[in-house]
Amino acid sequence: MSQPPEHPGHPADPQGGNQGTPGQPPPPGYGAPPPPPPGYSAPPPPAPPPGYGQPPGGYPPPGYGAPPPPPPGYSAPPPPAPPPGYGQPPAGYPPQPGMGGPPKSGFNVGDAISWAWNRFTQNALALVVPILAYVVALSAVIGVTAALVFGLSDHTATTYTDDYGFTSESVNMTLGPVAVFILFLGYIAVFFVAVFMHAGITTGCLDIADGKPVTVGTFFRPRNLGTVIVTGLLFAVLVLVGSVLCVIPGLIIGFLAQFAIVAAVDRSLSPIDSIKASVATVRSDIGSTVLSWLVQGAAVFIGELLCFVGLLAGIPVASLVQTYTWRKLSGGHVVPLSQPGPPVGMPPGPPPSTPPGPPPATPPGPPPGSPVA
Repeated sequence: MSQPPEHPGHPADPQGGNQGTPGQPPPPGYGAPPPPPPGYSAPPPPAPPPGYGQPPGGYPPPGYGAPPPPPPGYSAPPPPAPPPGYGQPPAGYPPQPGMGGPPKSGFNVGDAISWAWNRFTQNALALVVPILAYVVALSAVIGVTAALVFGLSDHTATTYTDDYGFTSESVNMTLGPVAVFILFLGYIAVFFVAVFMHAGITTGCLDIADGKPVTVGTFFRPRNLGTVIVTGLLFAVLVLVGSVLCVIPGLIIGFLAQFAIVAAVDRSLSPIDSIKASVATVRSDIGSTVLSWLVQGAAVFIGELLCFVGLLAGIPVASLVQTYTWRKLSGGHVVPLSQPGPPVGMPPGPPPSTPPGPPPATPPGPPPGSPVA
């Protein structure tokens, strides 16, 4: 018998159709590409295009380029300490509010008046007698100077008659060289007496503010007199120049430098530093300084209204108010008002029911068993 012809697709050749048995799975590796020949190496993969895999904008992803984590047990070193004075305001400037600066002075003009009047009444004799002596000395210097200038001047009398027949006479005084020199010496003498008076009264008032006992002689022993004289001279020149230019600058200079002599007496400062300290003190609390200045002027003015006799109390009270203001605004010390004393009629010390010393000894009683009388 002859064989049937081969159907196309049957495995008559290696490239023919399905060689497996119908109904069975294909052999392993069926349909895989043929293995490469020996020595064949695959070509490298193509490089990615620029920017491939990067976020938009060129920013690296989180953690990209971060340093590796520290090993176990590693502790970071402490941060370096800031340099000295870091975060503090420059030297010479007051601390800003809320930066831990010193508290305010707590000055109150009512407390200043109460303190000054209380201290005046406690030391009235020691204050009034020096004021009286200084006023007499100033009056004598002014009176002697005026008399000498008037006697050494040329006087010319002029008579004038008006249309109604009334006649008036005026005297014109012409100062000669000698009279001008005497007048100049008189101004210098008044200046020195006034500065000595101011320094003496300030010295006594500062001792009162310190709680020290004062006498009449305390107000005639001014401290730092040489510095006070130069300070007063510089103060007078500044006020005079300011007044010549205009009245207002002179008043402003006098207001700002009102504590200059007090600073020179209290802290032994130089004339320039005394004026600087006064200006700094005034600027620290201008409102309180204005009130204190007005109170001092009112005390002197009221004394002048009382036929100048009231100056014996007005000048000391004004000086005590100035001392209190200076110490409070500049951070100084002021002894507080004393506590009220014991009631009138009660002697000081412990009450009579508890006399001082050990209690009296009790006499021994009768021995035990003795008959009672």
